[in-house]
Amino acid sequence: MSIFTQLEDLYKRKVLRQGRDRWNYQYAAGRWDNLADLNELSRFSVIVGYAQHLKPQGSILELGAGPGVLVQRFDKSKYGRYLVTDLSDVAIEAARAELADEKTFFEVADMNTYQPKEKFDVIIINEAIYYAPSVQAALDRFAPYLNEGGIFIVSINDDGGRNAKWHVEMDACSYQKIDQTTVSTNKNTFVISVLGA
Repeated sequence: MSIFTQLEDLYKRKVLRQGRDRWNYQYAAGRWDNLADLNELSRFSVIVGYAQHLKPQGSILELGAGPGVLVQRFDKSKYGRYLVTDLSDVAIEAARAELADEKTFFEVADMNTYQPKEKFDVIIINEAIYYAPSVQAALDRFAPYLNEGGIFIVSINDDGGRNAKWHVEMDACSYQKIDQTTVSTNKNTFVISVLGA
């Protein structure tokens, strides 16, 4: 691919497309297919482990879930209900067609405006906190949708710079830190926090 073609593609993806249109374009083009790669498995496994250990048979809301790769890592017999949300209609429709069942549901929703119709035992924000105004704002916005004793599970990429502000905000947020772990792969490092409301 020539440099001109690369620049044209970048301009089309980043400048011309904004919001939902940008995400739909990226998911339709397969730009997020790597979420199913082996180097994502350890992060997903830790998130699943926390949810299934701390809230067995719990109800789960996942915000900014893309095509539902994380829900595929769960043992369906170990959750009561799982609601997957994302801004992209393309990602949600593809996930719904493949993964929806009597316990697993999919909804197109912007995490900055979405108002769930129910409460949950676990709210997962897996590499999507960056699209909220701040860590505190995202947690405050969804705390009313946690059942009593409910937990947040938040994953933030530890990229050594670009996401530093998100780590500072996580450390300073007003929610009780129940546990935190760092997961490193050959490509990325993630800090996964479990917080109580």
